[in-house]
Amino acid sequence: MDETFTTTLNGIANQALMNENGQENLDADDLIFYNSIRADLDLLNKKPKVQTIHQILDYSKSLR
Repeated sequence: MDETFTTTLNGIANQALMNENGQENLDADDLIFYNSIRADLDLLNKKPKVQTIHQILDYSKSLR
């Protein structure tokens, strides 16, 4: 019988710590790829208004 389990959890809540530790575990190829798409990834980063978040939460509560 096989056992499967996770030895480490990658749930890092601190964004600064995640940015520091996120690149340490990458191979050279992965690091080159990450650096090539980093600008595009930064464009995807959105900061919604608090009102927008509340509207989404209210909508999801209404579906229950």
